[in-house]
Amino acid sequence: MTARSAPLIGRIVAIGCVLGISGLALFAGLHALVVKPVWGQLLGGLPFVIAIGIAVTWAYHEFVRVVPDRICATGGLRFGAMMWLSAFPATALANITRIQRGGSLPIWVDIASFVLALVGGALVIGTVTKSRRAAGAAAVAAAVLLTAAGGPLPVLRGGGAAELWFGLFVLETAAGVILARLYKRWIVPIAPSQAAA
Repeated sequence: MTARSAPLIGRIVAIGCVLGISGLALFAGLHALVVKPVWGQLLGGLPFVIAIGIAVTWAYHEFVRVVPDRICATGGLRFGAMMWLSAFPATALANITRIQRGGSLPIWVDIASFVLALVGGALVIGTVTKSRRAAGAAAVAAAVLLTAAGGPLPVLRGGGAAELWFGLFVLETAAGVILARLYKRWIVPIAPSQAAA
């Protein structure tokens, strides 16, 4: 880390914290609507959502370094949708296995889901950017997102899980718009060449 990169890294972390806390509030509202209120349990999730926020912000930073015209609301929306899509293979595997086996999942499904999240993030963002750095950052972000969230949602279990999963699509695309706005305001002014590099 150089003296020049320190303010940039600090701002990426700050945006990640804001994004994580915003995401936690949005998730709690979504969960209250489709499953049950969890307001009393929010503080326990704070370290996890901050980790998610920082990882996703770093992935967005690497994404817009290659595709700088995505530093806008529509670019953030697309990025959020791609991050949601990156978890699809892991979610599909866990749910298919849960149907086939009935009940709890074996440990190999957790490991395979983690690997699928890594691969999903790398493929979804890497295909768009053709950048190893962006693909690597997205792989880490997708894996952190899935792991910190407690693994794939049991979409087919019922009890509002499917609605929650589809709601997460809306939440992640909205978070992408928030991320793009914060990035444009906090990162571009101090590192316009890095944002477009």
